[in-house]
Amino acid sequence: MSLGVAIVGFGSAGRQHADALDDHPHAHVTKVLELDPTVDVGGLPRAAAWADLLDDSDVQLVALCTPPGDRAALAIEALSSGRSVLLEKPPAMSMAELTTIDDAARRSGGCAGVMLQHRWRLPNDLDIDAWRRPEVTGVLEVFRYRPGSHYQKAGWRTSVDEALGGITAHLGVHYLDLACTVLGDVLTVDLAPARCAGPGIDTRVSGWLSFASGATLAFTISAESTIRRERLSIVAPDRALTVVDGEVEVDVAGTATRHKPLDVTSLRRAVYSDVAAAVAAGRQPERSGLAGARAVTQVLEHVRDRQVGPA
Repeated sequence: MSLGVAIVGFGSAGRQHADALDDHPHAHVTKVLELDPTVDVGGLPRAAAWADLLDDSDVQLVALCTPPGDRAALAIEALSSGRSVLLEKPPAMSMAELTTIDDAARRSGGCAGVMLQHRWRLPNDLDIDAWRRPEVTGVLEVFRYRPGSHYQKAGWRTSVDEALGGITAHLGVHYLDLACTVLGDVLTVDLAPARCAGPGIDTRVSGWLSFASGATLAFTISAESTIRRERLSIVAPDRALTVVDGEVEVDVAGTATRHKPLDVTSLRRAVYSDVAAAVAAGRQPERSGLAGARAVTQVLEHVRDRQVGPA
């Protein structure tokens, strides 16, 4: 049985979800809810309103591709109606909001997933316990150029209350999430002064994380260089993990294994397969579950609070 998905919001993220669902073996688009009538939804069926979408028995999963500030209330309402939800990144504005959504999923029996698709770059046989040790340390750099005008394109991008942040929350989040997936729960977040395009809308963030295991990570995320690079390097006494522009290498005791990069649409399709299996089994997603985003959400909340104070 194919999972019926309603996509809410059809900007760039919504279109990416639709591409991932094109000819997907386990899920398909049933409706698109886009309030701007001038937005072309590519011939997909349009829902007239949010209430109509929740009354549609063909909708089992609601993919929320709206700005971050709008998502929590919609997610809770969808879960309360008996649907499952898939949240675009960043999944929540705060740890408290993330917990509220996760609790709503568990009360309702629905599943809550997050589109942090780069988790699927990690090999299935990665020995996570070997990386969660006090001897482990890492370095992360993400350079994804965005001109200052980028943050003026849509009104929500200029507001920290709607966007959560700038380059870190919307592009750096992927490799930060990869690091947290490997290294575990975050213990402390220390940040250098950020550069911003507006209040709370960061264009460069540098900092240092410590983890409950004793591991550490230094990182810089910038929108200010036209040189594109995404690189995560984590080293333990007997092994190293490197992810460079999507290509993964794991070196254990001098024996290196390389994993060719998957295109981003394939990664998103993997998320949908994970979520579809979870909905069918009545459980939370294995790799794409919302609870797995707690560590990166904690970091993003610290970045926001450092700039504009707690929400």
